Amino acid sequence: MEQFSKRDVKDILEMLENALDSIPKLDKIEKMRMRSKIRQQESWLLAFGNPTHQKVRLKLEQRLSELFRIYPYGFANKVTELLKMKVARLKEK
Repeated sequence: MEQFSKRDVKDILEMLENALDSIPKLDKIEKMRMRSKIRQQESWLLAFGNPTHQKVRLKLEQRLSELFRIYPYGFANKVTELLKMKVARLKEK
């Protein structure tokens, strides 16, 4: 059964966290709260068996729906591209 490595999960979470900096309408406390929510996704991402980019993106959008609403247009596509790359790397192993 294939699973994301710790490094893969860290890359995904970093991308989500870094995108928060591009959202000007959030104050500091809101950004801290959002970052906390993002970090809480680590355990299920590490445990996710046989991931596909579609499944992971849908699950992320469900769990972080509040964040995906405020991310800039096209950000979800960037997340999908990163997930495709990570899943392809899993398949190579």
